[in-house]
Amino acid sequence: MCLICIEFEKQRMSTGEARRALGEMIGDMEPDHVQEVEEMLADAEEDKDPDDSDNA
Repeated sequence: MCLICIEFEKQRMSTGEARRALGEMIGDMEPDHVQEVEEMLADAEEDKDPDDSDNA
């Protein structure tokens, strides 16, 4: 598990922050794990309440 996964799952990182971090780290990550992270973030965005803000 990478730092993005750990921090996101502990709710210490918003989806926006996680996507930004992914963009910075993507060159150092395995392609399969990049796909897993992208899917995790997409799922979280789908589940997110539309009234919540992503400023966390």
